[in-house]
Amino acid sequence: MFQYLKSRHDFEYEFPVYPGHGLELNFKNVTGEDWYEEAFEAYQELSAKVDKIYIAGFSMGGLFASHIAEHYKVDKLLLIAPAFEYTHLNKLSRLNLRPEGLGEHLKMKTMDVVKSRLPKLSIRAFNEFRMIMESKMPDYEKIKSETLIVHGKIDLLVPYLSSVEAEKKIENSRLELIDGAPHVMSYTEEHQHTLNILAERFLFK
Repeated sequence: MFQYLKSRHDFEYEFPVYPGHGLELNFKNVTGEDWYEEAFEAYQELSAKVDKIYIAGFSMGGLFASHIAEHYKVDKLLLIAPAFEYTHLNKLSRLNLRPEGLGEHLKMKTMDVVKSRLPKLSIRAFNEFRMIMESKMPDYEKIKSETLIVHGKIDLLVPYLSSVEAEKKIENSRLELIDGAPHVMSYTEEHQHTLNILAERFLFK
């Protein structure tokens, strides 16, 4: 999405990469607060350069973006599958997933990607995620930014119903649900193209 927007528009930007993330995962010496601080420092650096601030956040980044927007000036807020909730084994019904949704995942081979990364995760990393998620969960009603939430309807990691609930509480917001889209929409060109168009129309209209 970033490459698409940058090829069509001229804008200042900050692109935080959370400690331990990237192509190779290594969470041994990082905490959830380290992840949030990386996002907040990017916000501070951007706010020193521009008058209008737009934040786009995916998954945990969407959670951090929402927390920042609750407390600081953000003109537009784009949330992509924001991690307002994670899938509990005892609450799988929250996914609201039909059998054909699992079939779509198999076609996209998303399970292969997840399995390749699972050995690099740990209970400690998951606990850091859970704790930072709880501490940075926003008060939706305090977010005044113009907000667009985009969520795939076959997301196995973050129930899209959490975005449905957030959209009802964020005053100036709307929600776009994408049929057949997983948590990471770049798994298919079709879903990535849809996200690119939605983002461009929202941020640059």
